[in-house]
Amino acid sequence: MQNRRVYTHAGCLIAAAMIAAPAVAQDTGTFNGLEDIVVTAQKRSESLQDTPLAVSAVTADTIESRGIKDISNLTAIAPSINVATAPASSSNTNIFIRGIGDQEPILTSDAPVSIYVDGIVLGRSTGAVFDLVDLERIEVLRGPQGTLYGRNTIGGAVNLISARPADEFGGKLKFGYGSFDQWQARASIDSGELGDSGVRMKLSYIHRQQDGFVDDLDAPDNRDPGALNIDAMRAVLEYDKGGDLRATYAFDYNQRESIAAAFQATVIDPAVLAYINNSPNFGGNAPQLSTKRLDKFLSDDEGLLTDRVYGHTLTLEYDVSDDLTIKSLTGYRNWKNIDRGDELDGQGGLLGFQLDPILFFDGTVIPLGVQPVHLFTSNNRRGQNQWSQEINLLGQVGDNFEYVVGFFYFKEKSYEQNNQFPTIVISDQASVPLATPLIYRHISKSMAGFAQGTYRLTDQLSLTGGIRYTEDKKHLIQQAAFQRDLKADFNKINWAATIDYQATDDFLAYARVSTGYKAGGFNARSSNDGYKPEDLTSYEIGIKSELFDRRLRLNLATYYSIHEDLQLQQFQAGTAGASSVTVNAGKAKYWGVEGEIQAVPVDGLTLGTSVGYIDRKYKEFLILNPQTNEIEDVKDTARFPFSSEWTVNASAQYDVPEFDFGQLSFRVDYNYRSKIWFHPTLVGTPYNDVIASPGRGLFDGRITLSKLALGSNEASIAVWGKNLADKEYRANGIDFGGLGYAGNVYGEPRSFGIDLNYNF
Repeated sequence: MQNRRVYTHAGCLIAAAMIAAPAVAQDTGTFNGLEDIVVTAQKRSESLQDTPLAVSAVTADTIESRGIKDISNLTAIAPSINVATAPASSSNTNIFIRGIGDQEPILTSDAPVSIYVDGIVLGRSTGAVFDLVDLERIEVLRGPQGTLYGRNTIGGAVNLISARPADEFGGKLKFGYGSFDQWQARASIDSGELGDSGVRMKLSYIHRQQDGFVDDLDAPDNRDPGALNIDAMRAVLEYDKGGDLRATYAFDYNQRESIAAAFQATVIDPAVLAYINNSPNFGGNAPQLSTKRLDKFLSDDEGLLTDRVYGHTLTLEYDVSDDLTIKSLTGYRNWKNIDRGDELDGQGGLLGFQLDPILFFDGTVIPLGVQPVHLFTSNNRRGQNQWSQEINLLGQVGDNFEYVVGFFYFKEKSYEQNNQFPTIVISDQASVPLATPLIYRHISKSMAGFAQGTYRLTDQLSLTGGIRYTEDKKHLIQQAAFQRDLKADFNKINWAATIDYQATDDFLAYARVSTGYKAGGFNARSSNDGYKPEDLTSYEIGIKSELFDRRLRLNLATYYSIHEDLQLQQFQAGTAGASSVTVNAGKAKYWGVEGEIQAVPVDGLTLGTSVGYIDRKYKEFLILNPQTNEIEDVKDTARFPFSSEWTVNASAQYDVPEFDFGQLSFRVDYNYRSKIWFHPTLVGTPYNDVIASPGRGLFDGRITLSKLALGSNEASIAVWGKNLADKEYRANGIDFGGLGYAGNVYGEPRSFGIDLNYNF
């Protein structure tokens, strides 16, 4: 029955595209077709429509018109993707593609969706939310990319490609103002070629700041939840004289000061609520509890988050011959984070009677008296640096065989000093404050060799095969809460095979089998030794087509994936719900369909939509029940965190014909995702269903007046709105089951703004 419903949805999607086809059959004689986007998803430049795998891409114009500022805004650009920032830090992101992702911020855990900046992998999704300065393109690869991209891409990969220096001198200036006192200033300047040297430079800078969007009654506006202050820059030096050698060096720097979004208590255990209800009797504030977004609240959070990220990238390319190019990618990145105090209890100014924790668990009761009560708070210092080197040989043999051969090396060092302070409520009259430090260093190394080749059997039929061998080494040195020195080695062979048929210049069909691997690791929060790698095998078929003189673009894909030894988070027994651990839960299977449609029915009007549907089931989910101390299989009730059954994106843009002094454009975007849960099971997280986020749809809009002549240069002005319907929705949530409460972070409310751009 379920499969029948899925097939029906897929059929409706195709039928809708076919019904729409006659409307775009009129040819005005002036339209040159939909924009052809060139991607590098397979390590070489090729048209998006000629790439036989599920990949979505947006260009700089779309990035601007949709107001994409950082990784957290990527949800609306592709089907089957969900992105959310972490409740405790605006610089941590959770990316889920086709139901696969990771919500664990600890630095010993790898993410199954990797982020690449100009070919350099980011070792952590933690700290990955930084402003995107002067991007040329964003690519989202869906499904395992284990051959060309390697470990930790079983869900997919995100490629961020920066703009290259221009051949001519010029620049761009942008100023913006919006709701919540949001200011933005951006500048980019190109040197053009310096004489006849082949050397070009580009320098880009951005400053962005805003007040919070929830009023903390005990804090100034610039310290309200959601407030931020960002400075970012990027400098690029390129050498390309048209000969055999090309070189590009880039340096990027990003400093971000922010206040985490407001964490609101959604549900509180009656026993805990009875205790904190006594707060007014001691002269404190009353507890706060709401299932709706609050515009004003009280918080003890003083947690100014500071993130500093910088990186160096050196890319060298040398054409050995017409048929062989050697490419070197060298990268170094450094990230530091200071969290000066997070209050993850949704309360402010609570007072209560407390007991001394030192001897309490030995049976000795020593009262501390009336004290400020924090159900959970923490402060944290983290850092990570990485060095990577990749060598590619890109070539061809004759006219029918192309290949990529490569070697990859990666080394990472990270550290964390996290002081957590949960409070255990023991009765309606007393609680015990605890201190649980987490201190460790972690070293990770990875080496891989890979090869992929494409052989053209005929002018229309091609066969692609690839293989990759990976070795991972991990080392944990921990001082607290445990003292230990652990090492682990993992290795894996991944492969992929694709057959594609180019029926016409405008129609490609393909079938693909690919595998992915996510390395094992250590649980720094637990006394166990760690967890195993996880593996995924995916089967995918798809078509890419352009119809009616390229007025209609229709891309479809369907996939079936088998996931083994899933790494999932659960709260650890005995930690009072304050500490999660990673376990190899078992097996899962996924079946899904995706469609992307773009059409120009009349000149000036561009319509687009993407739809993703996924049916996912656990085949086995083994978990230790702390109440019975027995292993249970909860496959029938377990959830897939941050995975929505449906994702829908739609857009419409109308460019009014140019008039004497400019051009007017109207754009609207819509993004929908169905219900999501934030934890996999009710074991240890009993309020998981209560804090789940129902389906939500968001409307954004933009009106732009462009091509305004200012002397020999051009300017534009745009007004925009985000979340135009002021939709209230839960963006994230945490269930502190053992502490007796759970809460949510809500998405940003409606906002408006104006942007001024000047190009010279």
